Amino acid sequence: MIRSAAMVAVLLSASAAFATPLPITKAPRGQPVTLSGKVTRITDSDAFRLKDDSGVVTVYVGPNDVPVEVGEVVTVMGALEEGFPPEFVARALRRADGSEISFHHVWG
Repeated sequence: MIRSAAMVAVLLSASAAFATPLPITKAPRGQPVTLSGKVTRITDSDAFRLKDDSGVVTVYVGPNDVPVEVGEVVTVMGALEEGFPPEFVARALRRADGSEISFHHVWG
């Protein structure tokens, strides 16, 4: 769930291009960032857990349905929320085959 108007502004202003992925534990909160890892668990119809060598984070794609499967390696672009534990709100996802999916979020 989006907790602040500032987070909405970050996601809306984020570049449409995927940047070099950062380790999950090094990703700054409230700023556009790209993460990459393996899907370890589907936690809800619109969220999944992503793991890399540094840690794990929940990735939110709602109100869209989760487009990945457990074990799939993906790259996501978006931003970490400020709350605890932080949730990564994805703006786009790239699969290992290079195909990309954009997410439309509805706030308010």
